[in-house]
Amino acid sequence: MQGVHHVVCHDCPFEGLYESARTATGARKNHEHKRNHRVSYLEIDRPEPLPGV
Repeated sequence: MQGVHHVVCHDCPFEGLYESARTATGARKNHEHKRNHRVSYLEIDRPEPLPGV
């Protein structure tokens, strides 16, 4: 899985994984604006899992 975007709030249980950077950025900004919470956003770049693992 490559190009996955992880969004997580530091003030409540809000968290999400998104394939689109635009969607992840929108979710982050929307949550920050509506809740006035601190939110982190990280792009995760990892290979596909190995078969049979």
